[in-house]
Amino acid sequence: MARFAGFRQAALALALAATWFATMVGQAHAMTREVDFNVLNATATLQGTFGSGDTLIVDTVVTQETGALSQSVTFTLGAGITGLTGRAVWEISTAAGPGPRLVGVNIDIFDASNTLVISDAFGGVLGGYAVSAFDGAIGPGTYHLVANGTAVRDAVLNISISAVPEPRTYALLLAGIGAVGLLARRRRLG
Repeated sequence: MARFAGFRQAALALALAATWFATMVGQAHAMTREVDFNVLNATATLQGTFGSGDTLIVDTVVTQETGALSQSVTFTLGAGITGLTGRAVWEISTAAGPGPRLVGVNIDIFDASNTLVISDAFGGVLGGYAVSAFDGAIGPGTYHLVANGTAVRDAVLNISISAVPEPRTYALLLAGIGAVGLLARRRRLG
């Protein structure tokens, strides 16, 4: 029986190591790409493909212009992506006062044929900032993130989206955790 106890401990250690490795490999490859705009009307095209867990941040700070906001970022999602999730925050200080004021903001994601795939949903206002979120199913391909609005005064807008991995990535992680739990249970019973 002592021989099997050592085997069980080794199997438990191996299962823990495999689970940790699978988790770390997914995180090690995640990248954040940032696009900074300092004008109301701008476009950018990102090189390479977005993978599982990658994040795109669009940061806009405009202090010398007012008028229509129209910004677009083109990006490509790689294999294994099944969705996007994100949020947007923009400053909407009082209508009569000083400070940034961006109104009528709408954020959409279109596919390569300009078909609307995901649109943001307004979440509300908190402390002078408006917030919206978006979440939707999407597959590999080329997409355009488009932000529109009106800068009454200076404009501050931040958008962040993340690529959601396919379910088998989560299934692998859960299987590893389940194996660890099963081995621990068998160890207690044996």
